Amino acid sequence: HAHWRATSVPSSTLCMPPRKRAAAADTATQEENKRYRSAIDEMAEELVCPITQELPVDPVTAEDGRVYERSAIEAHIRGRSAEALKSPITNGPMGARLLPAVQVRNNIERMVKSGAIGGDKAAAWQKRIEEEEMVAETRRKAEGGDPAAMKDLGDWYRNGEKGLAVDKKQAFEWFERAAELDEPGALMECGGALLGGEGLARDLSRGLLLIGAACALGSEHACYVSGWGQRQGAWGLKKDDKQTARWFRKMQGCSITDSTQACRDDAAKWLREHPSA
Repeated sequence: HAHWRATSVPSSTLCMPPRKRAAAADTATQEENKRYRSAIDEMAEELVCPITQELPVDPVTAEDGRVYERSAIEAHIRGRSAEALKSPITNGPMGARLLPAVQVRNNIERMVKSGAIGGDKAAAWQKRIEEEEMVAETRRKAEGGDPAAMKDLGDWYRNGEKGLAVDKKQAFEWFERAAELDEPGALMECGGALLGGEGLARDLSRGLLLIGAACALGSEHACYVSGWGQRQGAWGLKKDDKQTARWFRKMQGCSITDSTQACRDDAAKWLREHPSA
């Protein structure tokens, strides 16, 4: 026992009074914790995607040996020829092959859940995971025939929300599927996309038809768009103050309040300025 005590504890510590010995032990523990925290922080920095500067939700290993967020490195690769493709980090030549980094994803998840990685990066990662789960659940409902879920997916693809990249084509496809089930907001979005040529060829007659159907089902914004078109003489419509007033007034009784406050204010202002219309 004497030999164990002598070799495992510094003699200077053994000679200290108990209070000083406890303080020295606390200091040693604090130093050890600092070293541990520093090692964890360095490890966390190694896991951060060099392009997004965030912890990747869908990490992949590129041919330069670095881990990236899949969507970020795919965007970097896209549109570059094999000869022109270079590593975002070293600027050296790099192939386009990407390998899923499952172990990295598992490590990030463990470290975030345990609190080993904290702060803004961990909060952002957790939010994106929650969004990923929300998108998966919404997609499941949409595939099962839920028109509201189809409309949500269309909105997210159009606006680039919930971690999805902006994709006007996919947005229209989901809006169209929901519109076929008479979802008023989706009818409005389909009509608007056809009038504006968003993600597809313009089709004014079909666009106006769909917006009219949305109006009939109580879409406030469809009524605003119809009034705006009559006010401006847009999309082949004739300028018509009486029709403009009719549609703007119909907004107030709509069952689906899907317009914006700016549009409501614009319609109200026009009606005040044209009391006889």
